[in-house]
Amino acid sequence: MQTFTNDAEQAAYTLAEALSEKALSCMKHAEEAAEAFRAGKMAMRRQFKARGLSEAEADIRWSGTSQAARAIADNSFFMSQASMYNNAAAAQYAKALYLKAK
Repeated sequence: MQTFTNDAEQAAYTLAEALSEKALSCMKHAEEAAEAFRAGKMAMRRQFKARGLSEAEADIRWSGTSQAARAIADNSFFMSQASMYNNAAAAQYAKALYLKAK
């Protein structure tokens, strides 16, 4: 682990750590949204199978529901947020290392 001695280095490192934690939180939300999509799709398949209909019909019906659309939108949103926070954290880590080497 790097040790940062002055205030500017420590501030950049602390901000990077906070941004990394925020990115991790966003990734967890994205995973939850993906799991909600998968669980809904499987439930729809079970319902259609009980009625004697195909999985393809269930998938088509599921993809048209508002729950599926919301799960996909949430996943996309949280993934983009996680990417943004990870990039910002990388920039702050680089800044801390730059200030340390200076």
